[in-house]
Formats: sequence, structure tokens, C-alpha cells
Amino acid sequence: MIKNLSFKNCLPLLGILGGMFTANAQCNAVSSFSENFDAYSCCNMGVVPTCWESVMLNGASQIISSSQPASGTSQIYQNGYGSGKISIVVMPPISNISAGTHRLRVKMKANGAGYLEFGYIKDALPDTFVMLQPITITNTSYDATSERTFTVPTTVPDGMRLAIRNPGTSFAGHYWDDAVWEPIPNLGTHETDISSGIKVYPNPFNDILNISDIKNVKTITITDAVGRLLKTVDKPSTVLSLNNLEKGVYFVNLHFKDGTVKSFKEIKN
Repeated sequence: MIKNLSFKNCLPLLGILGGMFTANAQCNAVSSFSENFDAYSCCNMGVVPTCWESVMLNGASQIISSSQPASGTSQIYQNGYGSGKISIVVMPPISNISAGTHRLRVKMKANGAGYLEFGYIKDALPDTFVMLQPITITNTSYDATSERTFTVPTTVPDGMRLAIRNPGTSFAGHYWDDAVWEPIPNLGTHETDISSGIKVYPNPFNDILNISDIKNVKTITITDAVGRLLKTVDKPSTVLSLNNLEKGVYFVNLHFKDGTVKSFKEIKN
């Protein structure tokens, strides 16, 4: 029986010189995973768990780091050191990426003003990366604000893989640990207190959407039917103007102060 194979190459990627990727072959898709990276140690370039992949372009770096991880002994470290130095960590193939039943939960920190991107990718081809959500990181340690949760639109094509990209726009070192692809919890007391009953209306809409309650909403993001980020509202109000959008299907994602996200599918006439 052929087991998982891991290999590393340095070669041009899609016309971009100075690219390196670490890839794993013969990996079956899984429906959930939990990875704390403790089976791996600092500091060889491009190391990722079996069935994950790493892409580094133009001198970017990605290693396993032991610098105060969220748990255990190890974590992922991504550093771009400036514009154009892009690193992408690609998660294992999952069978239910667009089922709407699971979410990614991960802890993050940075040693400066950090910025990463959560999205999906076809295989490990860097030009196919589609951002679902920007990630601004201000905490420099794993504290009460470090845990993030990300939901995935049901419109993401089958066969795509989740990925976290450092686009090289920040000089910060970015760390993340305890990555879990897990079922979205059933709505309980906490959900009832924070987001249950919140409405986004009307649907369909013309130019204006109304949000019934935004007191616990930190940010609103708008994505199109294929999951591309179109708009971010950092200080939302109960009235959301979307007159610049064309007719079509959109997802309005409410990002709550406790890190949870609730998505609404809306149609613009």
C-alpha cells in the first residue's frame, strides 16, 4: 500500500521565480482534523504536517516555531518580510468544505501589526488562492482575543482546500496554533444571548440592508457567491448601504465580538 508521500521542491511557480513548496501526495480527504503541530520541531523551512502543503514565494519564510506556542511545544510561523514575499499554508483535503456544517477554529498572534488572509486554494497553486476573510492581528501573545473562528460559504467549489496566506503586506512575524476543523456547535444559550434573533432584511433588497441589532457586532464582511471578499465594514450600523453592488447573490457575514460569525444569504435586485 502506498503511504502518504512528502516532497519539497524549489522551482518557479506559475511564472514567479524563487518559489518553494512542500507537498504531500496520496492523502484521502477527511471530514475533520485537529492539529497542534507538536509532532514537528523548529526550524527547517517549509515544514508542515503530513497532508498539508506549504508555498513560499520570493524569499518568504514558513517554519515550525517553538516561541511560546498556544499549547504544547510547536506552532506555525509565517513571515513575509515585505511586499511580494508570500507564504501560504494549505490545510489537508477535506470532504465537507462547502457543506455549511463545519468551521475552522485557530489561535493567532503576531509580534507586530499583523495581517493574514483566510481563504481557499486549488491544490497548492498560489494564483488560485481566493480570500474569504482578512485577518488583522494586534495581540502579541495568545490571550483571550487570540482565538478566531471562520465559517466557509456553501458556494466554495468542491475539491478546494482551506489555506492561510501571508500576502507580504506586513513585516510582522505571524504565529498560529491549535487549528481545528470542527462541526459548528448547535445553537445554545451563548448563541441565543449573542446572535439569536438578529435579522438582516429585506431579502431581496435594492440598495439598503437593515440589521436588527449590531451592539455585539464588531465587523461586517460582504462576499459574493464564490466567496470573494467585496466589502468590509469595521464600524457597522443598523443600516448597510450596498448601492455599489451589482444584481446577484451575496453573503452578509456578521463577525461578533466574541469571535463567532453568522452569515446571511441575500439577493440584490
